[in-house]
Amino acid sequence: MRYILLVFIFLYSIKATALNPPILSNEATISLLTCSPGDELYSLFGHSALRVTDPKKNIDVVFNYGTFSFNEDFYYNFVMGKLNYSLSVSSMKGFVRSYQSEGRGMIEQILNLDSTSKQALFNYLDWNNQPENREYLYDFFYDNCSSRLRDVLEISIDEDRIAFQDLQEAHNPSFRNIIDEYLIYHPWGDFGIDLGLGMPCDKIPNSYEYMFLPNKLMEAFDAATIDGKPLIKEEKTLLETNGLTYSFSMFEPIPLFWMLFGLIAIISAIGYRKQKLYKAIDVVFFLMIGPVGALVFFLWFITDHTGTINNLNILWAWPTHLLAIPFLFFNKTRKMYWTAYGTVLVLTLLAFPFLPQMLHYAVIPLMLAGIVRAFVNLKVE
Repeated sequence: MRYILLVFIFLYSIKATALNPPILSNEATISLLTCSPGDELYSLFGHSALRVTDPKKNIDVVFNYGTFSFNEDFYYNFVMGKLNYSLSVSSMKGFVRSYQSEGRGMIEQILNLDSTSKQALFNYLDWNNQPENREYLYDFFYDNCSSRLRDVLEISIDEDRIAFQDLQEAHNPSFRNIIDEYLIYHPWGDFGIDLGLGMPCDKIPNSYEYMFLPNKLMEAFDAATIDGKPLIKEEKTLLETNGLTYSFSMFEPIPLFWMLFGLIAIISAIGYRKQKLYKAIDVVFFLMIGPVGALVFFLWFITDHTGTINNLNILWAWPTHLLAIPFLFFNKTRKMYWTAYGTVLVLTLLAFPFLPQMLHYAVIPLMLAGIVRAFVNLKVE
């Protein structure tokens, strides 16, 4: 019986140790790490994490809310808007090494916290890292690796002690305007995101919601106060970076689609003069636009993504194009369909500057190509 009791005491002590992180010394610091954008689309917006270091306790770790696992359900969950991210803990050396290898920069902002606040924040992070607590449903605008750090700070420390300043810009940029500043380095990524995201992306974020991006979070922390004192005690540059560079290419969406429009317009003009439809152009056009419309429909009505609803790209990208292809070979149905589609395209183009959703400029030549084909189909028997 005595041995059984000793086993229970041993197991309880292990559990207690796991649930009670070390007591930080007076030399401990907690910092916000802001990593600069990378070349790949997934890293284009940068990254944020929290560093806890205590030389007396031999602690130097990074708490990172931006990790996920490639399991068998990853692609399904990603597409359906059900992707879980999780908190992970790694050594500071390994964390720095990974960003250094990518040529990315890193800035450290040491938080101006007293010992009690440091311990409270560290305790929360440790609790949050337990297997049953570390996962969360990722949302690009409202719940991600940056906004989580803001929330963690306010949850672990009395939020009334922390005051974030109003950093809204004078021209009141929307979520889409803000991310466009990063997407200029990835034109096709910019086009794809503008296709997939609907009107929620055109919402103007308040000062609090600005912190969904790492650089905005860094700016907010720099301007914030705690108990009337600056939240940031010291700032260091841990890794230098030359930044991203942009080089123009004719194969970006805007120039490529204008060239496509020119080709369709020339062939359509020749066909109009000869009173020939060249229906193959319409079939190819519908096969190109139809899947885009199907994707917009799928993201809007089938998935759980909050940012893909109410997507006005559906005005020019009709998913019905795929079903309408056989009817292009019958004069009556062909004219009826092109009349409806052409009318909507003209109205959308006229309303383009006033729409509640900012459409990508690359869709203008696509709409013009549709209008040209509608005109030819109505004028040629």
